[in-house]
Amino acid sequence: MFIILGAIGYFLYQLKTGTVEHQQPAYQLTATELLAAYQEDEQKANEQFLGKLIEVRGAINLLNQEDGFIYLGEPTAAATISCTLDSSLKSSIRLLKAGDTVSIKGFCTGYLIDVQINRAQLLP
Repeated sequence: MFIILGAIGYFLYQLKTGTVEHQQPAYQLTATELLAAYQEDEQKANEQFLGKLIEVRGAINLLNQEDGFIYLGEPTAAATISCTLDSSLKSSIRLLKAGDTVSIKGFCTGYLIDVQINRAQLLP
């Protein structure tokens, strides 16, 4: 009985937090456009992007390969797009470096110093 309940729980967990690989983004925009939308009117940007799957394209400003973080935007900018890769995809950033242009798909979780994109995946 516990095995069945465990299997059901695992299935529901995976259904809720599965990868974004086969899902269509609600919006496709550049890192500059997304950051500008939040800096111009955070409340309006939240209404448009918060909790939605979005695709963002931009240059890598900084990356943390150990933790799976990619920051998109200009090196001199006060804010960036902070992308946290899905834990199963952290190894996919090993060949990347600052200055590379990438497309990332993930869920926008708001603006806390940087615009946050979680459960992100690098696109080909």
